Amino acid sequence: MTTSKASARQAGGLSGRHVLLSMLAFFGVIIVADAIMIYTALSTFGGVDNANAYRDGLAYNTRIAREERQAALGWHDKVELLSDPSRLRVSLKNPAGAAPAAVRVEATLGRPATNRVDTQLRLVEVTPGVFEAPVADSPGPGTWIATVRAFQADEAATEPVYQTRRRLWVAP
Repeated sequence: MTTSKASARQAGGLSGRHVLLSMLAFFGVIIVADAIMIYTALSTFGGVDNANAYRDGLAYNTRIAREERQAALGWHDKVELLSDPSRLRVSLKNPAGAAPAAVRVEATLGRPATNRVDTQLRLVEVTPGVFEAPVADSPGPGTWIATVRAFQADEAATEPVYQTRRRLWVAP
């Protein structure tokens, strides 16, 4: 008994065309999935944590000296993200528990993985040693990073006397 090509196709046999189309569809799905993941990875985090890493590395000894001066101050901080209304509160105390004299406090509030929503804040002293600034957009749930810098009170000061970076959590 012999069968013709027409009857073989009707019987549902696997032909070379089916194999080719299956392989093209398989690799097409892989390529599309990879392209989506690459686009998502690059659009959410550019990979640059510090734009001046080389220069910061050259100034490493300067940074160590600055951190030693800050440690010698003995200041303690408490950084909070409050709601109703949304605001950032920073409490600074010297080793005696008193408020440090004549300081100007600035902060940057943002997400850990991106700088797209970073907000620069200038905090105002509401009570001795307690500084607050309103946050325009209510911070959504999740992790936030607050980088706080305290300067001498005069406007010419560009080097912070005290600097800290705190991870804050906003519950959903």
